[in-house]
Amino acid sequence: MTEYIVSLVLDKIATHLIDEAVALSKVSTQVEWIEDELRRIQCFLKDADAKQDGDERIRNWIADIRDVAYDSDDVIDTYILKMAQQRKFLCFDCHPFMLGRFIARHKINRQINKVKTKIQHINYSRGTYGIENLGRGGEVTGLAVGRLREKRRSSPHACEEDTVGLVEDINMLEARVIHGESRRSVISIIGMAGVEYRVKEILQYLGKTILGLGKADFDTMSNEDLKELLSKFLEERRYIIVLDDIWKIEVWDDLKAAFPDAENGSRIVLTTRFKDVALHADPRSPPHELCLLSDEDSWKLLSKKVCLEWNSTRTLPPWSEELGRQIVKKCGGLPLAIVVLGGLLSRKEASYSEWLKVLQSVHWQLTQDPTLCADILALSYHDLPYYLTPCFLYLGLFPEDFEISARRLILLWVAEGFVQPRGQEPLEDVAEDYLEELIGRSMIQVAARKSNGRIKTCSIHDLLREFAISKAKEDRFLEVIHQDVKVKSFTRGRHLSVHGRVPPALKNTSKVRSILCFDLNEPVFREMKKFKLLRVLDLEGIHIARLDSAIGKLVHLRYLGLRGTWLKTLPSSVCYLVKLQTLDLRSTLVSPIPAVVIKLQQLRHLFVNEFREIVPSPPPSRTFLANLQTLHGLSINGTESVENVLNKLTNLRELGLCGELELQEKALAMWILNLKGLHCLKLHAAGNATGFPAAIPNLDFSSHTYLHKLRLVGLMNKTQKFPPNLTELSLQNSFLTEDPMEKLEKLPNLRVLKLKQSSYVGKEMICSSGGFPQLQILKLSFLSSVEMWRIAEKAMCSLRELEIVQCKRLKIVPRGLWPVSSLCILRLGYMPFDIEMKVQERQGENWYRIEHTLPF
Repeated sequence: MTEYIVSLVLDKIATHLIDEAVALSKVSTQVEWIEDELRRIQCFLKDADAKQDGDERIRNWIADIRDVAYDSDDVIDTYILKMAQQRKFLCFDCHPFMLGRFIARHKINRQINKVKTKIQHINYSRGTYGIENLGRGGEVTGLAVGRLREKRRSSPHACEEDTVGLVEDINMLEARVIHGESRRSVISIIGMAGVEYRVKEILQYLGKTILGLGKADFDTMSNEDLKELLSKFLEERRYIIVLDDIWKIEVWDDLKAAFPDAENGSRIVLTTRFKDVALHADPRSPPHELCLLSDEDSWKLLSKKVCLEWNSTRTLPPWSEELGRQIVKKCGGLPLAIVVLGGLLSRKEASYSEWLKVLQSVHWQLTQDPTLCADILALSYHDLPYYLTPCFLYLGLFPEDFEISARRLILLWVAEGFVQPRGQEPLEDVAEDYLEELIGRSMIQVAARKSNGRIKTCSIHDLLREFAISKAKEDRFLEVIHQDVKVKSFTRGRHLSVHGRVPPALKNTSKVRSILCFDLNEPVFREMKKFKLLRVLDLEGIHIARLDSAIGKLVHLRYLGLRGTWLKTLPSSVCYLVKLQTLDLRSTLVSPIPAVVIKLQQLRHLFVNEFREIVPSPPPSRTFLANLQTLHGLSINGTESVENVLNKLTNLRELGLCGELELQEKALAMWILNLKGLHCLKLHAAGNATGFPAAIPNLDFSSHTYLHKLRLVGLMNKTQKFPPNLTELSLQNSFLTEDPMEKLEKLPNLRVLKLKQSSYVGKEMICSSGGFPQLQILKLSFLSSVEMWRIAEKAMCSLRELEIVQCKRLKIVPRGLWPVSSLCILRLGYMPFDIEMKVQERQGENWYRIEHTLPF
């Protein structure tokens, strides 16, 4: 973590202070000295971070570096704040501005001298602490990993024969091992927790068990000799080899030469925590991702572990199941945690009160046995590249069992400055790669994916969350304020999370960079000016009707989340938030979009209620939100709003429009045609005074290769051309008279299709054989005129979920559905009784389940 903080400070020095300090040569010299010293210190940090857990001297030294890096960060941000405040006066009189600038530089010179003194002390203390050998190899790190390896090998559950749960996983893996291709294939299993082994140890173990070699043989053989011997021996045989805990791509690359491919069906089963390792080992063999245990299997594992430790001489008391199920619930299905707690319970008195104590302190109990839990999690944490460390720790701000929006998380990471530029690539895309990498490392779990395969929501296991909070508190990175926990008035964390209560008057707030609020029913942090260096303010769902005008003083603010608040207006001082990137006004009463928003030239994402008009139009000569990527919920009713205003927005990736779109069809078509980077588009044609349905302009999307999600509400021309890579389509009020399935089933990548009210007004729909090859979700609702739906065999061969609501004239249940083995869920709502009966009759023959979304 300290390596990241130093890197952040160095970047800020290079970006802000050097140029600003040129006018004062003394300041410039001091800043350059600090930059040089921090770069020298940075060289040692990767090695030091990995060694600090086993050496208190190193831990203290790193803490000193972290503190001075934080101090440097505060100096830089405070100086930027002062300069921004002074610029407000420049337009009135340049003399106060110049005086204020001089005073600010004088103050920063004093603060820089303090930082310089601290850095000199840190350099001196390396010798005092006796840690001069940092950076001279990984001997200490290797010993630490070795100790962990021995702990893992001797863990009490390593030799247990019985398994609980995972029956489906075992069956699937067994089928892949026995059947399949004749080539030697690698079957990778991805899951949580593990320890890295060295290549030489693996080869020697294989040499001992397969070839019968001994220590004397190993003393005279190199790794290459061993690989060659193993390869020759295995070449004439059909083999299966299991490799446990392969953490690095390089480890597999060093081993693979020992496993020849004789095209005889040989198999290698490889377990790893990292998806990239699995894909590298065999790109043609999809990795098998282990699921966490169900509540039922979790209880079975716990009870079996307790009884096993008792040597089957005792049985569990009747009350144990009630408490036991609550205990495993807190383990989130992670076998490692359940086994640790099972061993703990087996050593305690079998009384209700003792088990209740364990339930009340589950997370604390798990951290008390570092041999089995905390140290294994620490290995994964220390293996993170430094740029992922703050991203992972940041997850500790979210409540337990909270399903986190991937979009929200990505925008927060960008706003916090965690994301490093990568050429011309948008920071949001880089952040999404960070998220995928954390998931690939099994540090985060995917809760849901979008139709195009990208992450929609994610979550973090309770154990990892507790670990993240613990580490983050050590680094003064975050503070979590709970409703049921007494809070100190002095906060050391730079990122605050408030859960369920308004905190007391906090001190040291000038160092806080972000505030995230959850489940609050009253206003919070009334005096915003105290948080002068704030970058993120997320008040989603908070019951506030007015925003403090002092918010305009938060010149560092990048993210302002007001979704679900009671706000009706924004204060005019918002126009001073010149660095604001994200403004979320969804589910508020703010209407229309305030004119001050137009002044936020760094704004990248604007979310408003569907649908709000933006007023007034900016002067044509003025740059109009040139960096905007996301614009949702905008209403356009003027005939000139597209041609004179909106067509200046050329970098949009997501767009949602409502209004009398026909009136601006030509300008709208030209504007959208030029939005080549568009990923998501929603067009809602609003009705007019005549009462007739409004029409969607006939737009040609054939050149929009990035556009994957499209929602159209309004009359649609039957010649409408769709994007070639479309994965999700929603139609409503289209009033199509010709069967839309004929055209839509030819879209090769379509995964989600929603035909809503009056999208089709014909009587018959036909899905032909081979149509909709990728379709997974189909929702039909309020198609009141459809009477017959014919589905040929081998149509919609990937369908998993079907929902039919309020299609009351649909007389025949489509026969083509019954052979669709991929169907998992069939939802019915407000459908005729005879349809329900026919479905019930068929259910016994199929694997899908029936859900009633609405009463019949």
